[in-house]
Amino acid sequence: MSNDIKEPANSNVEQASRHSKRLSLTWLLPLFAILFAAWVLWDSYTDRGPLVEISFENAGGVVAGETRVRRNDVDVGKVESVRLADDLTSVIVSVRMRPQVSPYLDNDTSFWIVNARINTTEISGLGTLLSGSYIEVDWDDVPGERRSEYVGLTEPPLTTPGTPGLRLTLNAAEAGYIYVGSPVFLRQIEVGRVERRRLSEDATKVLFDIFIEAPYHKNVYPGTRFFAVSGIEGSAGADGVSIRVESISTFFTGGIAFENPPEITGDVPIASAGKHYKLFGSRSEARDSLFDGEDDERYRFLAQFPGSVKGLRAGAPIEYNGMRVGSVGSVSANLPSDLGDEGSATAVLQFQPSMLGLADVSEVDWQQAISKLVAGGLRVQLSSGNLLTGTLIVKLVTRPGLSDEPLDLSTKPYPTLPVMATNVDAVTADIETLIKNLSQLPLDSLVSEAAGVLQDARKLLGSPDMATLPSDLSASMSSIAKAAGQVEKATADLPGLINSLGSVSRNANDVLEGLSPDSEIYYELSSAVRELGLAAKSIAAFAELLEENPNAILTGR
Repeated sequence: MSNDIKEPANSNVEQASRHSKRLSLTWLLPLFAILFAAWVLWDSYTDRGPLVEISFENAGGVVAGETRVRRNDVDVGKVESVRLADDLTSVIVSVRMRPQVSPYLDNDTSFWIVNARINTTEISGLGTLLSGSYIEVDWDDVPGERRSEYVGLTEPPLTTPGTPGLRLTLNAAEAGYIYVGSPVFLRQIEVGRVERRRLSEDATKVLFDIFIEAPYHKNVYPGTRFFAVSGIEGSAGADGVSIRVESISTFFTGGIAFENPPEITGDVPIASAGKHYKLFGSRSEARDSLFDGEDDERYRFLAQFPGSVKGLRAGAPIEYNGMRVGSVGSVSANLPSDLGDEGSATAVLQFQPSMLGLADVSEVDWQQAISKLVAGGLRVQLSSGNLLTGTLIVKLVTRPGLSDEPLDLSTKPYPTLPVMATNVDAVTADIETLIKNLSQLPLDSLVSEAAGVLQDARKLLGSPDMATLPSDLSASMSSIAKAAGQVEKATADLPGLINSLGSVSRNANDVLEGLSPDSEIYYELSSAVRELGLAAKSIAAFAELLEENPNAILTGR
């Protein structure tokens, strides 16, 4: 007999059903967790932004995981790693940027490291002494094709991309005291800055790239003059001494200023960037300049001067009727073709047609006008510019009798103007003649005669008579003084004498009134009265003379 009790079959089915339900719920929770984690990872991946690599010369205080990337003082990225480049000469900084700036990471984007900078042109980044260095980024407002590799700037850009204005290039013979960051002035107002200075490709000039901010760039014309300025500029002329202070900052960094002659202010301003201008050394040089920008080769001529041209330099003025109309571009020597012949020199003459009343003239019209003047007797002549320094200038002179030599248009690279004899030779001949005449003077005999005169004068001064001369003069002066005293005493008695003579004359008249006019005594007494009257008048005139000039009795006047 068996004691086993069997369970019903339906109980097993129910238990298996309960186990299957528990297993399905248990596996769903991990699945949901995995899916959520995958979604979070994907969202984080899509939201982390692009990774860019920037090459710098050195790290400059950049630390992986700490250094921020900023634009307008707002964080737009973070440095993830810093490593050496494969060539070990630079540093590669990997930066994770925010997604919203991704469209602007194109060719116009720039990166640079900001840290403390103290030099002659600027003091900036002092805040990084406490907060640490950071990377600054800048771009324009137009989205472009995205880049992932950049070369960082060694210095912060002076003008941010997209700033309205005008970029120009100036050329000068030397850099002077103008540096990157030096200001650009218009009427002593800072309107721009120097962004770059470099040598030209042939290393013959120094080029300055400048930026002029809007709206001041509308004051730049084709004929604008640019010149270098320093802290203080002084000049002395016929109207006195003047001192001009452009800016205190130019004491340390130098600067550039520009101005426009009155005759060009009606022109159209420069609209496109990249135009080249000449940078003059000073304001006076710019104002005295004759050319707009570079020298125009269309208005050049050659002049061949025989003999010596010592004192003629490049830049010497060309004058016509006392007015400067051009300048000498260069001077070169020409060797004689045969031994014993006199050499010559060729000068390149740069003219300014507007100074001759030929503004906006074409090259053909210019040469035709000069040919007509040459046919009328126009010639080129060397003249002395300064007798003390020996400098020479070039003059345009007109001699109607010299109209048979035309303008030579066949010479290269420029036509040749006819020349006439220089007046320097005439001046030199006059000086030589003067020296020759001086050398022919009998200087020896003149010197000996002068020595004899001096010796005779010495003997005269040493004679005994000259020793007694002061005492004799003193005695004579005493006698003259004594005589003057006696004259003065006599002059004091003259009024009484005149009164006595007048009384005698009146008494004689009274006596004459009692006599007959026909008697002889009447006639004699009348004559005596007349003579007494004349004597009284003469004595009165003499007394008046002595009163006015007591020395008249001695001098006779």
